[in-house]
Formats: sequence, C-alpha cells, structure tokens
Amino acid sequence: MGGSGRIGKAGTYGAILIAASFLAELGGSDYLFALSVSCVGPNRCHWPKPEAFWCEMAMRKSIVITGASSGFGAAFARALAEDGHELFICARRIDRLAEVAAAHPTIFYARCDVGEEAQVKDFFRQVSARAPALDAIIHCAAILGPLGTFDAVASEEWLATITANVMGAYFVARHALPLLRSERRPRILMLSGGGAFDPMPNVSAYGASKAATVRLVETLAVELKPRNIAVNAVAPGFAATEIHSATLKAGRERGGRHFDRTVECLATWNNSMDVPIDCIRYMISDAAAALTGKTISARFDPWGEPEFDEHIEEIVASPLYSTQRIIAQHAVNSILEETLARAAERKRKRDERKAPRQSACIVANRAGSTQ
Repeated sequence: MGGSGRIGKAGTYGAILIAASFLAELGGSDYLFALSVSCVGPNRCHWPKPEAFWCEMAMRKSIVITGASSGFGAAFARALAEDGHELFICARRIDRLAEVAAAHPTIFYARCDVGEEAQVKDFFRQVSARAPALDAIIHCAAILGPLGTFDAVASEEWLATITANVMGAYFVARHALPLLRSERRPRILMLSGGGAFDPMPNVSAYGASKAATVRLVETLAVELKPRNIAVNAVAPGFAATEIHSATLKAGRERGGRHFDRTVECLATWNNSMDVPIDCIRYMISDAAAALTGKTISARFDPWGEPEFDEHIEEIVASPLYSTQRIIAQHAVNSILEETLARAAERKRKRDERKAPRQSACIVANRAGSTQ
C-alpha cells in the first residue's frame, strides 16, 4: 500500500473544512465557525502555534433586545450582531433603531413602547412570524423619571416611571414567554440599574422601579424554573448614556446627590462598554445556563471566573447576589463567599488596569449601577 499513513497539516485542515461543511449542512445557519488558520494552498498554510490554534462552533442565537435605540441596548445590539446572532430589537424611536441596524441588515427592528401592552404584544407577534423560538430576551428599556424629592415631583410622572419600568418588564416577559422553549434553555435578562440595592434620593421613582424589577426577576426565576427558563438581572455599571441628560438639566437643586455623582462619573468615564457587553455575552452562554434568580454586577461580580463557573449551583441555592434581609446568621462569611470574593477582587484589578480613570466612579456605585 502506498503512503505513510500520516495526514499532515494540510490534510488536517481539509478534514476540518469537510467536517465544518457537513455540520453546517446539518444545522443550516444555526452554526457559526471560526478557524484561526490561513491557507493559500494545500501545502502553504500559516498555522498558529498549537496553544493558539482553535476551532470554535457556537450556536447562533435568536435574541430580542428592548430599548435598543441608544445606551446599553444599542451597544448590546451592535456587539451581538457582530457576533453573528439573529436580533430583533425595539424602542420608541424608530429612526434611531434604523441607525443601529444600518450596518447589520439581518437585524429586525420595530417601534415599541414597552409600557403599552398592546404594542408589546404586536412586537412579539412580528417576531414570532420571523422566528419559531427565542434564546434570550435582553430587556434594557427604561426611563429615569422625575427628579426631586418624592413630595415635590408630579404624581403622574412618578406613576409613568413605574408603568414604563416595572409594567414594561412584566409585559415583555409575559408576551415573550410563548417563544421561550424549554429545550433551548432560554434566558431572560433585565437591567437592574441604580437604586435596586441602595436608596436613591431625588430619583425615587426610578430607584423603586429598579428594586421592583429585581424582585420580579427573582420571582420569575422560581416560577419559570420548571420550564427550564433562567431569569436574571444585570447591573451594567455606569456609562455615559442619554438617560443622564435629564439629571444634568435638573441641576443640583432637584438632583441632589444623584446629580453630583452623575457629574463625577461623566467626567471620569472611559467611553467603553466592553465590560457590560462581555457580561451579557457570558449570561447568554452555555456556561451560565444554570444561573437563575440573581442580580449580577458586570463590574464587580466574578462572572466568568473559574470559581464562579464551578459553583453556580451553590450560588443559585445561596442568598448571594439577591435581595434578602440580612440577619445575623447570614452575616457569617462562608467558604463560598470567601472564594468568590477573592475571584471578584482578581477580576476588579484586571478590569481597572483596562479602565483606570473610571475606578473612582465605579467604587461609588459598587452595590448596583447607575445608567
């Protein structure tokens, strides 16, 4: 028999391409392939070092993002579209949605005010006509609401904030539910924002709405667990988004401490959303499939660290990253808490090396986040 029985690099490359093509035929557009090798012929491949070589196959996910016309929603939409996912985005400003989708023609977008149930129902009707099922809902839509002490703001503005932020979250989760199939291990992610875990004076409607959103997340996590649906909140941290314009316009007299903190953070923000984007990527990944009922801080919690991934089931069963009244029995540090604290500190130092100018602002918002 001829030949030495050795395949060689070019043969290996060809085998990988054949396997990739075969799997792509099986999965259609549901699979994305990336191969870190370049070839200009069967015997002229530029192969990386063994430790740098990778061949990754990732599921293409169908994802809804609300509030995607600006801020975090727009940033998540652009990043996830670049990753190759199928996106359905909505917001109140159709012109801004068109700008977000301009570079990504596969993005479907439609106008939707999440505080209006009829509009939410119609949006998901349009989505269902284009996708048989969804893998993730990323709910970013929210308004800041009135600024000033609670007795000085208009009651109708306070109520409008609760409607947009709390009822909006409820409407989105409720009408997305028929598209969340248990076999796909879908996720619902909601931004928690500032005020979810600390008092937010002079922005009481927003703070109360975000606290309510977190409790809604924790409740839905319990109710939807039998359906294999994970529900979590994400505290993205500060970013210079349009939501702060109302604070600057209100001034210190109405904005109080919130105004001072916003001005400081805007002055030191490093113009990067990399950390919250990477956190969202993690939260919709297979690694986080079992995580549910938690609020994860993009900038302070050790998501993605080995200790976090190894202890997800323990984290879910624990009071960590949740809203609970702390009693003496809970105040004692456990081994799990100490392990995660060390991982969080390691991650914090790594992130601060990337964005040192923002560290002072982040410390001021350690417990939650300010959008």
